[in-house]
Amino acid sequence: MLEALGHGHKYVVSRLWTHKPIILTHSLTLKCNCKCKTCDVRTKKTNTHEMKTHEVFRLLDEASKLNFVAYLAWGGEPFIRPDVMDILKHAHDLDLYTSVITNGTYLLDNAEEASKVVDLTWVSLDYYSDYHDEIRGLKGTFGRAIKGIIKLRDKGGRIAINCVLSKLNTDAVRKMAELAQDLHVKLAFDPMEVFPGINEEYALSRIECRRLFREVFELKRLGYPILNSYEFLAHLISPVEYSCAQPKVFIRIHENGEITPFWCQKNDHVLGDLRNQGLGEVLYSAPFEKFTKMTAGCNLCKNSSTVEVSMFHSSKRFLRNCFKIPNPILQFISDYGL
Repeated sequence: MLEALGHGHKYVVSRLWTHKPIILTHSLTLKCNCKCKTCDVRTKKTNTHEMKTHEVFRLLDEASKLNFVAYLAWGGEPFIRPDVMDILKHAHDLDLYTSVITNGTYLLDNAEEASKVVDLTWVSLDYYSDYHDEIRGLKGTFGRAIKGIIKLRDKGGRIAINCVLSKLNTDAVRKMAELAQDLHVKLAFDPMEVFPGINEEYALSRIECRRLFREVFELKRLGYPILNSYEFLAHLISPVEYSCAQPKVFIRIHENGEITPFWCQKNDHVLGDLRNQGLGEVLYSAPFEKFTKMTAGCNLCKNSSTVEVSMFHSSKRFLRNCFKIPNPILQFISDYGL
């Protein structure tokens, strides 16, 4: 609870005073051993100019001083980097809430160490059987991910499965909820993000999206361990307006140190370059301020990262949640182990 109060204090400072982000999301590498049908990483050239270990350390040190609360490492597959555990440990030692997104194939070998320095491990899993391997383009992915989840769980690690819904797995919702329940881990669903020319053939229709997330809503109501908020799920069933708070809550850093908006439909310009600028310099720069103003009132995005934080950031919704029973804010603290 004391840790939650500390994080809460930083959030209040950001919300009422600085209006600057508190979550650092960082693509450590574009290298990946999977060739996922729904992902755009497989089409990108591997970046040979990844930030070095000492550069990432410097970034984390500055983030800690700038009131950041959390660090999320992803990729590509972050565990391909030989220094990934050093980076996660450094973030953890700075008292940043440390999390990582992985396809799970390297989790078995890293579970013991990860259990000590990672607050939440997200494992990307899109099906409840070996058919997951076909979606991911790598044989054995499902089995290795499950073994890694079990070992990390048994070592005391906190785990959440992230399931991306597309035309490839429209029959997976209930079985994935049951799998998460059997494994004693949390679960979150996301509609597939469309990358033109890459994966639009797998995109859910509006009718499919409403049906699937209505199913998720009901499973959450029945007590399955689903992390998605009721507000986000309701939004996907019957869209409501929200005001984008992405630049006030989190930033996206690429493996080469560039900062760009995260899957923003209005702006994909580079906002800064951490190899030539400090993090604070970027956050107070003209391009970042312009992006912040541009997002105000926008509600084009459907990905949970943007929608969930924007809804949480809304003063009206936050106050309303304070008086709900059961209380969504307390549930959030419990779910994420804050």
